[in-house]
Amino acid sequence: MLLGACLSGVALLGTWGSTQWAPAWAGKLTQGRTDVPFAREHTQICLAIGAIIGTIAAALIGDWLGRRVTYLLMCVSSLATALLFFLGNTEYGTFFLVTCFLAGTCTASFYGWLPLYLPELFATKVRATGQGFSFNFGRILAAIGALQAGLLTKVPTTTIWGHDFAGGYPLACSAMSFIYVIGMGIIWLAPETKGQPLPE
Repeated sequence: MLLGACLSGVALLGTWGSTQWAPAWAGKLTQGRTDVPFAREHTQICLAIGAIIGTIAAALIGDWLGRRVTYLLMCVSSLATALLFFLGNTEYGTFFLVTCFLAGTCTASFYGWLPLYLPELFATKVRATGQGFSFNFGRILAAIGALQAGLLTKVPTTTIWGHDFAGGYPLACSAMSFIYVIGMGIIWLAPETKGQPLPE
């Protein structure tokens, strides 16, 4: 159950700590501009459409490639698209919305994969309990971590390894997205369940 909670926690913290801040960042980037009155709304729509596509695709890919490889790919793509979104944008516009859509697709894909994988970890008599614990304990981990993102948004522009990084949302959300690196390691501790019968 703890392994399931960790897999879930990585997914939830990755989303809550990074892409869920995108509408607020869009509002900050367009503050005082009258030519983009619905920046927050359009950002949320792009995230949501990406999430719909990502959740469906993750379940299908998980059934095709296997559970562990799919989780690894989701972690890699989520980290890459979150960094592209937060470090590749300095203003609101078409590129901002496209990269927001890509980040939304990848970071939400876990929510199509988890319902596929978690039931396969637990015997019938504890399946609902195991899934419930994994999902919800993962939420507790993610909530604690996501609170740190709010604190990180107050960090000013900083220099890391000779590169200047804009403070605020880009720095905070980029830092939080590195949780996916932990997910890349944790998944190899989990069993591959593709093609296996459900445990009795």
